[in-house]
Amino acid sequence: MNLTDGTWTYDTEIIDTAITNSQRDWYERDMLNAFTRYAYYRYKQIRDCVNARKCKHMTVDKVREQLKSADKLQFTCELLRITADEVNYIVEFADQHLKYVK
Repeated sequence: MNLTDGTWTYDTEIIDTAITNSQRDWYERDMLNAFTRYAYYRYKQIRDCVNARKCKHMTVDKVREQLKSADKLQFTCELLRITADEVNYIVEFADQHLKYVK
């Protein structure tokens, strides 16, 4: 699956491979850093779409639980103009690899 953010196009297979590599070249490191910023930005947008109380941040598990509702998932996809697979990948990436997400 490909995710696009402006001029960057991220291939999820390459990202998953780069995460498991202990030795990364400069391109993998830059791509992974850029994708991490993009994933956090998108995760915050996804969380805000499913959260009724904007001032109270939700945990990743609660975001996942809210996304099980077809209506909320469809609303999030339409508002952010991304697919359901992209939403699920970003939430999963945030849970596993972003240390500052609860």
